[in-house]
Amino acid sequence: MTQGNCPSCGAPIEFTAGTAQVVVCGYCQTVVARKGVNLEAHGKIGAIVDTDSPLQLNTEGRIGRAGYRLVGHLQKDHGAGPWDEWYVEFDDGRTGWLSESEGAFHLMVADGTELGLALDDMPPGHRFSLRGHRLVVEERGHGRVVAAAGQLPNDVDPTAEGYYVDATGPKGVFVSLDYGTATADPEVYVGRKLKLEELGIPPDQLRPRVKKVSLQQARCTQCNGALELRAPDQTKRVACPYCGALLDASQGKLAFLQLLEKPDHAPLIPLGARGKLDGADWICIGFLVRSCTVEGVRYPWEEYLLFNRARGFTWLMNSNGHWVYLKPVDAGEVAVAPGVAAHLEGKRYRAFSSVTAVTEAVLGEFYWEVKAGEYAQAEEYVAPPYSVNVDSTDNEVTYTLGEYLEPERVREAFNLKEPLPECYGIASCQPNPHSSAPAWKWTGIWAMALLAIFLLVNVRAAKETVLVQDVTLSPGAMSGTPAAMTFSEPFEIRKKGNVRAELYSELSNSWLGVQGDLVNEATGETISFYEEVSYYAGSDSDGSWSEGDRKEEEFLSAVDPGRYVLRTTAMFDGPSQGRRYRVTLVSDTPRGSWFCCSFILLFIAPLLAFFRSSSFESARWAESNLAGSDD
Repeated sequence: MTQGNCPSCGAPIEFTAGTAQVVVCGYCQTVVARKGVNLEAHGKIGAIVDTDSPLQLNTEGRIGRAGYRLVGHLQKDHGAGPWDEWYVEFDDGRTGWLSESEGAFHLMVADGTELGLALDDMPPGHRFSLRGHRLVVEERGHGRVVAAAGQLPNDVDPTAEGYYVDATGPKGVFVSLDYGTATADPEVYVGRKLKLEELGIPPDQLRPRVKKVSLQQARCTQCNGALELRAPDQTKRVACPYCGALLDASQGKLAFLQLLEKPDHAPLIPLGARGKLDGADWICIGFLVRSCTVEGVRYPWEEYLLFNRARGFTWLMNSNGHWVYLKPVDAGEVAVAPGVAAHLEGKRYRAFSSVTAVTEAVLGEFYWEVKAGEYAQAEEYVAPPYSVNVDSTDNEVTYTLGEYLEPERVREAFNLKEPLPECYGIASCQPNPHSSAPAWKWTGIWAMALLAIFLLVNVRAAKETVLVQDVTLSPGAMSGTPAAMTFSEPFEIRKKGNVRAELYSELSNSWLGVQGDLVNEATGETISFYEEVSYYAGSDSDGSWSEGDRKEEEFLSAVDPGRYVLRTTAMFDGPSQGRRYRVTLVSDTPRGSWFCCSFILLFIAPLLAFFRSSSFESARWAESNLAGSDD
């Protein structure tokens, strides 16, 4: 521990962090460096301004077994308002930084220097591997230190511009590359994205959130209209709903930037409206109109910025009456083959569109430097009802996971009195209302049940041959006359069910028909059937040929048990000399035709659903400018 007095004002100075090389005097803001046993003044630095940070110097936390302390505080700015970074010293001697961004915290540990990793080779969206992690660059930026407090690892130069690259990986991995003034290899800091409650800081050590009271009831600098800001602590841009002035709010007061064109209609979800989605209460604080132009046709859509103090920011997008709820995701969680597909949490999303989006109109307040006329490259990958959306600029790329919402759900969530506009067209991630999957599922279930019933009936069937009658027609018998009639011996049918009647005859170049009458001896009830066989053969210039069949069968349905006699009458052409035939009766024989018919009928519904579903998908992908890239 080094103690002494500030060389500038004489106030007591104390170094308690073993890794700290400078300390900022809490009285005069002089940066004091230790040189051996001496203390030197290295100029002054701005005082920390109140932000929405819940952290404060000397706060102690613990993650697992690793304890740490916040010993230094920097505020950096790139022209759009400051952000906070905290110098961390761990109990085991490691050092790192804890940064804050849009309500999220990134705790990182120093992990040496990486040689040969040029800043120009790290554009947003670039994928690379470092320290065993697969990473995606989310932001390439710069800023300078504008304020400092506490103990820091090195000197602070408020005039120097510092460059950095932030990248994310799977499971919350976060890596920051500090390039300094971009003249050296970057210092690597590896950590994770954490929520406030995951930092292991006791609640009594957290600082009450400071609100920018001056902004809560501010007035437009151009028209003096009252502006009630809903998230004053995080707002950087405000668009006046009265005159269209775009105002900067990053410095705690409003400053005019530019005059915007007002939207041609009021937001469907009014600014300030509160609603509940995804298990959280949101307030609508911003409204954008964006568009893209494809083949000379303009396609506009609306975006509504929602804010929740615990969960940060999210979006609702409206296009042609279709609504999509958009949640931010880390770029490192998504694997992308540009223009082909994206993968997130094991799900594959097919490339749908890639367009240049322009911001046309702005209302409300925003957490970034929004302005009319700004452009971004927008890509969309879909797996209805979900989508992965990628917005990229020269310095930043953002990923969101979209979920399609029915308009009525949005209306109920925000308790809107007026109905929302009806949908027209097909949205990129709209679920297919004609999906054939349920129909195929139930068809499969019923087909298996039908097959099980058919097999069970066949297993339990007796299939008993109750009669085999061979008949030889007498010479001179005429077709269809009593002389061609024959009676069988009585036989017994023991079980009610189908009876299969088979007719067979060894004939050649002729035909034979048999009228059969099954007569119940007890009741006199008659069940009649007719079967006919024919067989013709010969040869011609093309060779031998034949047609017909010597065997036919017929089913008699639901024959009652009892004692029966079969009467047969033969019909034929030509003489009866030498004509023979055999009739066989088999009782309790299931008929397969009903199974086949039922099986075919089962597939009518899923096939109709399939054709309707295919038509819907064809219409969906007709709107894609990347259709075919996945083929």
